[in-house]
Amino acid sequence: MVTTTSNALDRAETAVTPWVLVVAADALKARSTRKMWEAAGFAVEVASSIEDAMVCLGVMTPALIVVDDRLYRPTPR
Repeated sequence: MVTTTSNALDRAETAVTPWVLVVAADALKARSTRKMWEAAGFAVEVASSIEDAMVCLGVMTPALIVVDDRLYRPTPR
C-alpha cells in the first residue's frame, strides 16, 4: 500500500506501508489479529482460506504472512 502526505503536491513525499496477510477461518481471530497489526502500523488483508490467500499472493507480496495453525487439518488415515 502506498500512501502520500497531505502536502504531497508540494513535495514528492510518499511512503510505502508494509502489509500483513492474515489467514484465519475464524472471524473473531481474524478481526483481533487485524486490529493488532493495524495498531502496529501495518496494512492488513484477511483471507479466510488457503485458496483466498493464494489469490492475494498472486497480486501482492506481503511483508509477513500470519496463518492460523488450526486452518490446516490433514484428513486422518
